[in-house]
Amino acid sequence: VDDDRLVDRAAAVRAGIGWWGKSTMVLTPGMGPWVLIGSVVTDAPLPRGVPMRRTCGTCDACIPACPTDAIIAPGVLDARRCLAAIFQSRADIPRDVRKAAGGRIYGCDDCLTACPPGSRALAQVAPTDRMLTPVDVLTMDDEELERITSHWYVPGRKMRFVRRNALVAIGNTGGPADIPTIMAYVEHEDDMLVRHALWALGQIDPEGAAHVAERLGATARHDATLHESAHALRHRGRHDGLR
Repeated sequence: VDDDRLVDRAAAVRAGIGWWGKSTMVLTPGMGPWVLIGSVVTDAPLPRGVPMRRTCGTCDACIPACPTDAIIAPGVLDARRCLAAIFQSRADIPRDVRKAAGGRIYGCDDCLTACPPGSRALAQVAPTDRMLTPVDVLTMDDEELERITSHWYVPGRKMRFVRRNALVAIGNTGGPADIPTIMAYVEHEDDMLVRHALWALGQIDPEGAAHVAERLGATARHDATLHESAHALRHRGRHDGLR
């Protein structure tokens, strides 16, 4: 289970399974960061492992690879800026990292794919035949979406969080043809989805988002929605100034 009280990576390093990478991932010989660490809690007497002496040396490929600069120093990660952590959170996606999220819906892995010790393992993985797109997430029902994402960590198994992520992704990668899909969430009963839909609309149609924001601002059910509406209006102002 996911539980912060048990830091699997720290135990793995002490046991000699791998070494600390500058990304804070545990790197192992042959696989680099592409390992899944599990733990068994027991009071059985077991032989103590010996930590590895290996390090990343002068390599720091993972640090500039992070799209949000979450690796603030070698071996130090600001999880508040880590996209993988943000996508699994219960809060709104911070506005200052939404553009960096690109078309991602879940996870990031840029620091892992940039890691040279993992390149051999990564090269052996075949791409999937079909990617889950933002439109897929935003148009399928909860039952189907929950089945497809059954191996993901989603807070409370609530699909609203996956849809929140998809709204940011469609704002970054979508076009005018996607506006009807976004508008369905602008009218949604879930205020969190309304806010992210308004942001997504603003990336594609700032003028249209401003008109929606004016209407929402007069009837906002939540202060955060009111703030998102105000941001959309300011964004329209900057857009007009550049035009």
